Amino acid sequence: MEQFIARRLYGKGKDMGGGSHPASIIATTGIALGLIVMIVTIAVTRGFKNEIRDKVMGFTQHIQVQGSYSGPMATQQAVAFPDSVLETLRSQDCVSKAQPFVNKPCIIRTEQAFSGFVLKGIGADYDRSFLEKHIVEGGLPAVGDSVGTWVLLSQETARTLGLHVGDKADVHFMQDRIRMRRVTVCGIYETGFSTYDRMTAICGIDMLQRLNGWEQDEYSGLEIGLKDGVLLDDGYIQVRSQLDGWQDASDQSLLVRTMEQINSGLFAWLDILDMNVWIILALMMGIAGFTMISGLLIIIFERAQTIGTLKALGAGNGLVRRIFLRLASYIILKGMAVGNVIGIGLCLIQKYTHIIPLDPVNYYLDHVPMQVGLGWLLVLNAVMLVISMLMMLVPTAVISRIEPARSLRFE
Repeated sequence: MEQFIARRLYGKGKDMGGGSHPASIIATTGIALGLIVMIVTIAVTRGFKNEIRDKVMGFTQHIQVQGSYSGPMATQQAVAFPDSVLETLRSQDCVSKAQPFVNKPCIIRTEQAFSGFVLKGIGADYDRSFLEKHIVEGGLPAVGDSVGTWVLLSQETARTLGLHVGDKADVHFMQDRIRMRRVTVCGIYETGFSTYDRMTAICGIDMLQRLNGWEQDEYSGLEIGLKDGVLLDDGYIQVRSQLDGWQDASDQSLLVRTMEQINSGLFAWLDILDMNVWIILALMMGIAGFTMISGLLIIIFERAQTIGTLKALGAGNGLVRRIFLRLASYIILKGMAVGNVIGIGLCLIQKYTHIIPLDPVNYYLDHVPMQVGLGWLLVLNAVMLVISMLMMLVPTAVISRIEPARSLRFE
């Protein structure tokens, strides 16, 4: 019975004042707008966090191991990582890659300008997928290429120096004396992550090892990537335990840091975004709930005669409240359906077209990122439905105060 009456109240017939009633339209709109804002907010925040984490990880991986020396980078001490150590790390259940690198500060000078940055030397075992994904011109030399005098510049650096693919440039290194190497620009990359782009260029690891006078197993450090699903803290503990045992035996002092520790300021900013999301969700949930409560109260007052008739026919307060709760559920579900369609649609449009740009200098990205996931969408909708229905208990309590004699007096 309650379902039949609720459907009649929600029907489009003018005599029942149903779905086209202004109060129900306002309530539906409030639910839809609230859900749209929540979907877009979560999608943007998750997109920001994942995009920035992926780019930071592309430059540093999850964990970075370096010698715990002090002093300028130009006078850094080598850390020896024998093949046995690398193989032991790569065999760990949590580790997907362990790749050595050499960092060396330098200055490139051209007729147009000069620029200082860090040259990062990579070897044949280095995962190039991140770099290759963001190359906009040219490319990296083939793995195993014996020519080590190539360099991959960021687009910002190449633009500043006036260099293009195929151009040659003199790179100056500050050591015990100034040393120079002539390199060829093999490619230009752009990640949109200006903090790293303008400070990092890529070259062959052999050239930097020769400049430093290091052996083939001596590096500036080691980047360790974790497998999918492995928590950063758990992976850090396992890697650290392996390295602690090795450095005790080798008498080397190592500094082991996660990408969050290396970029603490950046990740603190992302944590603040999480706090903002919770505040926005709470506000939107409150606004949507208030709109729904107001709309249902209007419907209840306008249908007071119907409530009086039902009570006169023997319906109890509980039955009448369930009828209007069903009516409220129809309005909520319709609002949620509209909100999901519009909210997800907006996110997908931005995700695939990037129509809303950003300044990468301030936001580390050149467009507003979006991540739409089925899991959090289902959780959001379930929470929205439960909280909205719980809020509806407040206006339906008014039904118990409606007396049949008074409500039918003016019929």
